[in-house]
Amino acid sequence: MNRYTLSAYKHGSTLIKGVQNLSLNMNLQQIIASGSGAVDVSFVGVGEIAPEITFDTTAIKTALANCGGINGAALSSDVFFLQKLLDGGLRGGALSHIKLTAATGIIVPTQIRAAQGAVATIGYRALPTSADGEASPLAILGSQSLEVGQSVVSEIYTLGPVSINGTPLEGVDDITIDFGITLTDKKSGSGAVYPTFIGVMSRQPSFTIRTFDLDAFASWGLDGVAQGETDSTVQLLDQLAGGVRGSSPITFTIDAGMIHCDTIDGTHGQQSGGSVKITPVWDGVADIIVISGLT
Repeated sequence: MNRYTLSAYKHGSTLIKGVQNLSLNMNLQQIIASGSGAVDVSFVGVGEIAPEITFDTTAIKTALANCGGINGAALSSDVFFLQKLLDGGLRGGALSHIKLTAATGIIVPTQIRAAQGAVATIGYRALPTSADGEASPLAILGSQSLEVGQSVVSEIYTLGPVSINGTPLEGVDDITIDFGITLTDKKSGSGAVYPTFIGVMSRQPSFTIRTFDLDAFASWGLDGVAQGETDSTVQLLDQLAGGVRGSSPITFTIDAGMIHCDTIDGTHGQQSGGSVKITPVWDGVADIIVISGLT
């Protein structure tokens, strides 16, 4: 029996490494029917199939820079690799692996998670579409070769500082950036089995920040504060191989919206902490979240 594990993802000519998990959901909806008073169903068939691939990667800079940033990007013969495990050894050789290829569709970021002293990751959703509703939107091919160097992790980010309206927020322990992207209904039409269109319907991003600096909450009150003239920023710091931090952070900037205290909690014998929620809004000019440090 052949067995496989995950590998890298290729968008256009860019190889995105450091994949931590990968899941393919076929989203197959069956047509199941019975009638005439029968106890058991007597018919089953395929109604719709709308495959979706989700994955997390540590290559945050490469992914954001090449997959459309906060907007996502169109799929164009994108490839997801599964590498063969070798019985009694390590990995299979050339022409022994599996490729999942999506000719068209969309890929969008879902969340970035970063915690103190840990590796940060970014999640993605990839939804392939069919050219005509009849052709499969996802080709699954065996006996394939992997890309050179796709198993080497060379890009790591970790938790960085947070500034609220120009004032540093101390004691930050973890950050979740939710891109809040809602896609159009990917169901087919006109009797087609596979979806033929998908795009972004709306976006409602948010930042959730866990901190032990409760003094900030005391000054904000229950209703929080508006995002002022001085931008708020959230950073991810690049981790140096064999060292500490580098000098090329990724910075997420918010110039409109509001900030409030979401929760304050504590356990006996431990520090109390709180959750800060930043809700960006579009000011009609700049992007709702501006990302720098991707070049």
